Formats: sequence, C-alpha cells, structure tokens
Amino acid sequence: MASPDKHNLTFLRGSGFLLSLVGVWDLMADASSQWPSQKGFLIFKETKIIAVIERNEDMRRGIEGTYAVEGNRIILTGLFIDTAPERGALGDGEFEIDGDMLTITWLSSNQTCQTPPQVDTFRRRPRGRQASGYCIASHL
Repeated sequence: MASPDKHNLTFLRGSGFLLSLVGVWDLMADASSQWPSQKGFLIFKETKIIAVIERNEDMRRGIEGTYAVEGNRIILTGLFIDTAPERGALGDGEFEIDGDMLTITWLSSNQTCQTPPQVDTFRRRPRGRQASGYCIASHL
C-alpha cells in the first residue's frame, strides 16, 4: 500500500498519457521570482501540449506539440509551432501534482548550461472555464 504522501499515477494507452495531467493549467505569478509578473497557461490533452508563457514584455514563447510522460518527466516529442526557436531547444520537465497545483522544473536541453533550472507553478483551471480551443497567435 502506498504511503499517504505518495501518489499512484494512472497511465493510459501505453503512450505515456497521464489522466491527472490533462486539462488547462494557469501559470501563477511569483513575487519572489526573477519574473514577478509572469503569466501564461498550459493545455494538456491526451498526447498534445499547448503552452504560452510570458516572463516579461520581451520574453514570451508559445509552443504546440506532442508530449509523453515517463515517471515524473514530461518529454516533448515533437513541436508543430514554436514562436521563439532562436531561444534554443526546449528541455524536458520534471513535474509534481498536488491536488489542483502542478509544479514543473524545466530541465535545460544544454548539458553544459550552468544556470539553475526554472521552476513554475500552475493551478488547474476550474472545469467550467476549460478551453475548447486555443490559437497561440491570438495570445502573443
């Protein structure tokens, strides 16, 4: 039996699809971070991810692609849209879900990079406010 602070994760279809990850998640501003007014969202569908994150006026990125889940890692398996490819390849993310909170530690795709990983916290959007479709261009 799992201990109270452990979660059983349910994977479906053998493709790394995690039911508890599916939905719309809003990025929470963090006054103590280097980007206190950041905003954005993630949308996870069965195998598709859409993300728009704005750290500040000059640092904005939107992506649309496919992903898989292995353990507690989100792996981007393909990108259809990337509004800022000049910023380099996106790394994978290690995540933790605690109720309606999702914390992702973004890992650098550059192994020689000495900067600490970025940690973002998201809150699940209530079901009544879920998005049926988004266009990244309309959010940038």
